[in-house]
Amino acid sequence: MWYRSLGPKLIFSVGFATILVIGVFAYLNVRTQRKQLIAEVMRGASQFSETVKKSTWYDMLKDQRENAYRIMNTIGEQEGIEKVRIFSKEGKIMFSTDRLEVGRMVDMRAEACYACHSTEKPLERLETTERARIFSSKGGYRVLGMIATIYNERACSTAPCHAHPREQKVLGILDINMSLAEVDKEMAEARTRMMVFAVISIIAISTIIGLFIQRFVSSPVRQLVKGTRKVAAGELDYSISVHSNDEIAYLANSFNKMTKSLKSANEEIQERVNTLEQRTEELKETQYQLIQSEKLASLGKLAATVAHEINNPLSGIYTYIKLIGKKLREGQTTDADLQKFKGYLSIMGRETERCSTIVRNLLDFARQREPSLEPLDVSSVINEALGLLSNQITIQNITVKKELDTLPRIMADLAQLKQAFLNIILNACEAMRDGGSLAVDTKFLEKEGLIEIIFVDTGDGISEENLAKVFDPFFTTKEKGTGLGLSVVYGIINRHNGDIDIKSKVGEGTTVIIKLPEKVGIA
Repeated sequence: MWYRSLGPKLIFSVGFATILVIGVFAYLNVRTQRKQLIAEVMRGASQFSETVKKSTWYDMLKDQRENAYRIMNTIGEQEGIEKVRIFSKEGKIMFSTDRLEVGRMVDMRAEACYACHSTEKPLERLETTERARIFSSKGGYRVLGMIATIYNERACSTAPCHAHPREQKVLGILDINMSLAEVDKEMAEARTRMMVFAVISIIAISTIIGLFIQRFVSSPVRQLVKGTRKVAAGELDYSISVHSNDEIAYLANSFNKMTKSLKSANEEIQERVNTLEQRTEELKETQYQLIQSEKLASLGKLAATVAHEINNPLSGIYTYIKLIGKKLREGQTTDADLQKFKGYLSIMGRETERCSTIVRNLLDFARQREPSLEPLDVSSVINEALGLLSNQITIQNITVKKELDTLPRIMADLAQLKQAFLNIILNACEAMRDGGSLAVDTKFLEKEGLIEIIFVDTGDGISEENLAKVFDPFFTTKEKGTGLGLSVVYGIINRHNGDIDIKSKVGEGTTVIIKLPEKVGIA
């Protein structure tokens, strides 16, 4: 927006400061002129009142009042003179150009008399400013009233016509009222002239400053902003033209140097990026070869492991077949031999079952089929798994402790979840061949929206070194284990978007913690 730009802000700030300074100056100037003009009028009024006193002095001395009053009437008819009055010492109006006032008494507490009569003893001498008063007339314009004291001079006290006692200091008061309409008019015109001057000065100064800011500040700053946007858009060849020798020109030169440095740095970075891309391609090729090699190595390891695991039971089966065949060929079979043959066949059956288990676990690990979801009660699945292994649990003298909470039904694969629980319980049974305790707890973590299943056994436990490898395929510490049981469990829980954790200490037992989301999604 235009009002957010630097130029308008500077112009507004300078204009406001100019208005403030010129406004204060104009106010003080008008006020000073007004005071000076009023003071000048007061001095003129004071001189005028003294002139009137001296003009009528001789007539008053000779007690020729009619002549004196005629002179004052003539003075009162002059332009700008509102009224001329004479008060006695007691406040009685002895003469006034307004004849209706003659003979009346003046209020001693009024503004005209208050300057002298504000104290217990009336004052005899007053300064010019204290003898003047300004008030509004009935016509709506202002009037300046000036009083002049008529003192008892020596000539008055010794005059043959009307002698005054020497101790009487004041004989009366001369009050002249002068219109200030012309003065106020002049003051208004002066105020208007000052306002016009102030407005013209403000406009002129603001225009000059605005042009200056536009030429030397706003335009260069706009160029800098434009250059910044160009550089931000990637045009590193853009440069700002410099036409001055001030701070903004220095800033523009610094900007041009910066863009050159940025261009150089960008070219260097681009060169390095191209080099990195080439190296990345080489690394990808190398990585692909390593992955292929690792896959082949893993496949070889898998084949060797499977061959080793299956070869052991097959070797035993083959040995017993050879022994039975040899005895049968000799034709000398006794009842004792038949009993041995039965033992051999039993061993061969177990070894064959072992081979079948290895192949089945290997297929389960390799297939990793997607779960077929259906509403399930986890507690019921746990009970089914425990029921399938109840004979083995009883034979091994294992005590089962269950604390199964009421859980919300979840969407899960019944067969896969049961297989996971079976593998965990079988591992626990194998770790407690001499008996022990298996605790199974379930709870619903409402805040987290998770179902938690915990299996705790008191078996041999797992060393800290082997604990990190329990989910690795074919890793086992059992003499006849396949190393695929927990790998299969991990895959099932992971595909149900859950988590599995194992904690164990040698000689203290193992804890398996499974967490499944209330609303299971297929991972």
